[in-house]
Amino acid sequence: MNILVALDRFGDKLSSHAANIFVEEGIKQTASHSEVIKLSLFDGTKDMIDGVLQWNSGKRYQWNVPGSHLQQKRVVIAGIDKKLFIDCSTLFDDVIDLKETSSAGLGQVILNGLDLGYESFTIALGRTTIMDGGVGMLELLGARFYDMNGDQMTGPLSAVDIKRIRNIDLSSLDDRLHTSKFTVISDRSYYLYGNHSHVADLTIDEEDQKSIDNTIWYLNEQFKKIGINLTRPSDGGDGGGLRAVFSEVLSAEVLTSKELIFRETDIEGLIEEADMIIFGGGTETASKGSLVSQAVMAHSQPDKIYIYLTAGSQLPSDADHIYHLNVYPEMTSETNDLQIGIQLQNTIKTILKLMM
Repeated sequence: MNILVALDRFGDKLSSHAANIFVEEGIKQTASHSEVIKLSLFDGTKDMIDGVLQWNSGKRYQWNVPGSHLQQKRVVIAGIDKKLFIDCSTLFDDVIDLKETSSAGLGQVILNGLDLGYESFTIALGRTTIMDGGVGMLELLGARFYDMNGDQMTGPLSAVDIKRIRNIDLSSLDDRLHTSKFTVISDRSYYLYGNHSHVADLTIDEEDQKSIDNTIWYLNEQFKKIGINLTRPSDGGDGGGLRAVFSEVLSAEVLTSKELIFRETDIEGLIEEADMIIFGGGTETASKGSLVSQAVMAHSQPDKIYIYLTAGSQLPSDADHIYHLNVYPEMTSETNDLQIGIQLQNTIKTILKLMM
């Protein structure tokens, strides 16, 4: 039997890669004759670096760059051929005050990649809550920002500097950017500002929310002076507007995590060749699962065996031919990885024994 194991992560407890290994070990203990192929996934929030390095051979870089508040942060980056993969969920995972955040670290990572000869950059926004509208990143990449006196503002810049901006000059952006390709991975669509903006979706003080929203609106007004409107893509507000900045300033392509995975891997071919597909994941709040899981369910065929393993509050499939088992419904913030992993392993062992 050919078995494809392509589980998503289980909350913040168990990565896709680790979950796949638990299931593979269960298969080997019960049906050792089976051929098992594991495919590590990510959902736009975590694990992209490990995922892409599982799919392809490449280099793993560790760089010290500015973090959310310009403190030194060590991040892991993946380089495959001429493509550099950057996961913002690990670069900016320590936000304390949204009003003082900076995207300068992302600019530094891109500069490092350009210096190493990379020509394509794939940036997963994940759960990034950087509210500087990309000014920190753009300033490091060569953009010039001027205050009311006409003086150039020196960086690294952060969200608190936006209100001082009176003019923007992008003519001095690093020349290498003009021949580089950018792809942004975003699974969430927000307006740049207003009731449906990214910051409006966060649980923060109402006054702080209004202040940040007004600041992002003001920044867009400054961009309009040079013919750039960050609201042109109406859904570009993810990452505090980083998605729109990449799209409008750097001509980036925007993909969902599902689209990236289907592009970079042979998941469709692997599903076609498999007799059994084991997929799923876990969430603490009610969810239909990742976009990849939803795609697998949407394209599932009755002539194959689909095992959908979930935990917590991840919802079951509507398809009758997909077998759904919630292996750990009581998953909470206190649950550890071994608890879920052992349940996954025991569940798949039981399923395979029943099939024999």
